[in-house]
Amino acid sequence: MLALKGLKKRIIPYFAVLSVLFTLSACSGHTPSQEVKASVIPVIVQRVSAEDIYDYTQISGMVKPRKVAYVVSPIQGKVASACFDVGDRVSEGDLLFTIDSTEIEDNIRVLEEQLKVAQANLDLAQTGVVAASGSQYEAKKLELQAALKSAEDNFTAAKQLLDTTTVMLEARAINQLKYSQVKNQYQQALNALNTAREAYDLYESKGAVDAMNAARDQYKQAQASYDMLKLQIENARKQLSYTRVTAPMDGIIMTKEIVPGCLLSNTMVPYTIMDADKVQVVISVTEKVIGHIRKGQELEISIPSAQALPFKGKVVTVSPAVDNTMAFQVCIEVDNTQQLIKPGMTARVNILTEQRDNSVVVPASAILSNDTGSYVYVCEDETAIRRPVTTGITDGDRVEIVKGLSQGELLIVKGQQFLNDKTPVKVSGEVN
Repeated sequence: MLALKGLKKRIIPYFAVLSVLFTLSACSGHTPSQEVKASVIPVIVQRVSAEDIYDYTQISGMVKPRKVAYVVSPIQGKVASACFDVGDRVSEGDLLFTIDSTEIEDNIRVLEEQLKVAQANLDLAQTGVVAASGSQYEAKKLELQAALKSAEDNFTAAKQLLDTTTVMLEARAINQLKYSQVKNQYQQALNALNTAREAYDLYESKGAVDAMNAARDQYKQAQASYDMLKLQIENARKQLSYTRVTAPMDGIIMTKEIVPGCLLSNTMVPYTIMDADKVQVVISVTEKVIGHIRKGQELEISIPSAQALPFKGKVVTVSPAVDNTMAFQVCIEVDNTQQLIKPGMTARVNILTEQRDNSVVVPASAILSNDTGSYVYVCEDETAIRRPVTTGITDGDRVEIVKGLSQGELLIVKGQQFLNDKTPVKVSGEVN
């Protein structure tokens, strides 16, 4: 660099002499072109060499957060407290805001008292089930057995009396009226025996079952009432937990839409949290560029509003098809642990679209152009030779020469603006 500055200082006197020659020629009546042809122009040269060159396409995109969480409340109510402001950093599980829970807590207390009553009814019904299957059933059975035994004894006595009366009637020892009275007594005893036997059999086969079923039905009803109240208490406690809303992820508060005392509806978004430790740059590319991008590829991203040095980003998604703008969407993830990048900033992504290895490459400033095309000057035997060239790709500072120059030639890189074809020159320095 110091050598180049020295060369520039040595060129300045030559340019000053050239200016004086123009002035003298104007005063003497000679044309400037005649004087320039006779002058020797100082130049700086560079030996043409083969290098690698890369052509980048720069595409602008917008920075957005990697993740955004829109925090909403599952219930409506009055905001009791709001714990964070915009720009604050939160961690997953931090309490963001609370909703007034007075009404819900009162409802839970009422339900708990009702649950106590339901528990008492359930215990009573359970006692009934035990009784239906225990001593009370046996007592009723013994009662019916005694009634049946009495009916059987009465029937036996009535039958014996009827048999004796029948013999006496045939012997004409009694009249028909007395016989009819005895027969009616027999019929009544038979009916009583049948009734007692049916009652006993019915109780033994069905009565106990009905009693048990009735007791069980009461128990089931009591159990259902108890379970319903218990479920209502669980739902109320779940509603109570909804009054405390926490952060779903680590991040920074992006928006805040509530203050203590305001009424909160299900359609409101009290807080928005963004993950800014990593950001994404979304770009739209054409079909000519999409073929040079692949998932996982590392790209250089310039965000001047964040810092002068470029960032490194990695491609995370590549759209497989064009959108309605006939472009392919590409998403690039960039590390932002230092929080230099803000969502909404404009980013410029450099994408390598062409590469030439071991090609003739010259400084872009050495190339001149006119209506016929591009050309350069090379130095041959202290003479500037104009050389038409065909250019290829460029990286901004350097240009590939496809045709017109060869390795080893001396390319004029300083002073070429003052030259014509075959102008005498003096090499004042050579740069690498």
